Amino acid sequence: MRTLIAFILFVVAAPATAQSEWARQVVTSDGPSSVSVTVYRDPRRTGDNGMNLNYLGGYALITEQRAVTLPAGEVDLRFEGVAGGIIPQSAIVTGLPDGVIEKNRDAALLSPSALLNGHLGRGVTIRRTSAATGGTKEFDAQIRTDASGGVVLQTAEGFEALQCTGLNETIIYPAIPEGLSAKPTLSVKSRVATPTRATVTLSYLATGFDWQANYVADVSADGQTMNLFSWVTLANGDETSFANAQTQTVAGQPNKGRDNIQRATGGAISLRCWPQATTSDIQLRNRAKLGDLSSWHRDQQDVITVTAQRLSGAVMEMAPPAPPVQAKQEELGDLKLYRIPVPVTVASQSQKQVAMFEKTAIPFVQFYETQIWANDYQEATPLVTTLRFQNKKRDGLGLALPAGKLVAFKAAGGERLLLGEGGVDDKAIGEEVEVSIGESPLVRYQLQAVENFDDEDSQWTDMVLTITNASRSAAQVEIKIDHQDNEELRKTSQKLGRKDGKDFWKVTVPANGERVLTYRVVRMK
Repeated sequence: MRTLIAFILFVVAAPATAQSEWARQVVTSDGPSSVSVTVYRDPRRTGDNGMNLNYLGGYALITEQRAVTLPAGEVDLRFEGVAGGIIPQSAIVTGLPDGVIEKNRDAALLSPSALLNGHLGRGVTIRRTSAATGGTKEFDAQIRTDASGGVVLQTAEGFEALQCTGLNETIIYPAIPEGLSAKPTLSVKSRVATPTRATVTLSYLATGFDWQANYVADVSADGQTMNLFSWVTLANGDETSFANAQTQTVAGQPNKGRDNIQRATGGAISLRCWPQATTSDIQLRNRAKLGDLSSWHRDQQDVITVTAQRLSGAVMEMAPPAPPVQAKQEELGDLKLYRIPVPVTVASQSQKQVAMFEKTAIPFVQFYETQIWANDYQEATPLVTTLRFQNKKRDGLGLALPAGKLVAFKAAGGERLLLGEGGVDDKAIGEEVEVSIGESPLVRYQLQAVENFDDEDSQWTDMVLTITNASRSAAQVEIKIDHQDNEELRKTSQKLGRKDGKDFWKVTVPANGERVLTYRVVRMK
């Protein structure tokens, strides 16, 4: 009687399980109907450092709208074509009629190695083609090792390494293993009460993005004013492109920690042959056989290298005629947001530039500066050329300046020539901006000790600072002087000022002339 009851219960329970499995269906959204991309800068990068195109340390907030048709029951909704650097824990899905049960990032991408590893221990078909006759032969085999260190096959004749016979070989797979995606994919699970057509919003953070401002300064002939043109330059290092995206960038440094995410798996197959003989002709034959695969890898590396070189070239920073599209500045709490007013394509592995502003006749001062140790010895050394201007409306600016690179040009002999380049830190309205654009070969300084004295209480050294100017115009020079806590500067030939917490001199050196400054360094014992 007990056996009969148990059997009846089993039979009754079985259809419920089958019905539950039958009710779960997979719905795939292959791409968004609209997308927004907001790029945040690498929080660890300053204005002096340009973007590292080999490793973009910023991130992006991506918001997608997707229209999906959902059947009733338990549904696995797959969002294909998300960013490969998606941070899964940041993903928010809204618009599903009954909410989300769970979400998963599918990190296994379709690739030669993933396809082979997915058939490890399973049957495949090997097709061999004779180079001499063109004839083909197919036979069954099983894959016994993965794609990382040589591929071993088991056939009816025994074990052998893939592509080590001297013949052209191809693996024919019976199917694509379950779980492999051709695109980066995020999947969510939901229960839907009734069939529906829904517009779903997916928002998430993704790594592998960055942006910066690029400034181009054209100095006037008299060296008193400059025209300033600014670009928004954003970079997408991800494998996913975002077409016709509403795009914006955010200036500032919101607090964000480091995210450890699982990178998508996949890649090429590593092949290796183990010849039974030791003759070199077998090794040469195997290398020749693998030549196509090796050259493909090299070609891909060359493409990446050339692309990076092109993207990082100065041509990206040249100012064209006034563009019809300019990024619009908006407030975002304590941050600044720059919105591109028209949809653009944020393409994979590429950069995009959009004009930010253009200002003319901005007054500036060119001066020469350095920082010295009070009792140091220094032979003739170039001073640093620096441009200083005020970020004020009265001077033609008066707007937030995001961090980035500045390139300065000046016309000479009818040609536009490079003066130098430097970095701009984030500057608010009303702040002073200083950009160092390189060392001057004409304005130099020399520091020497001329006399020393030592007694029971102190030790002092008399120093001579000589500044020379070989140019045809007077040079404004600023020298910051640093010293130890137990040292004092006395008997200075000119009154010292204070700047950035340090003593400093501000002097004018005449054209083709020099200035000599003296002081005494007293060290207390």
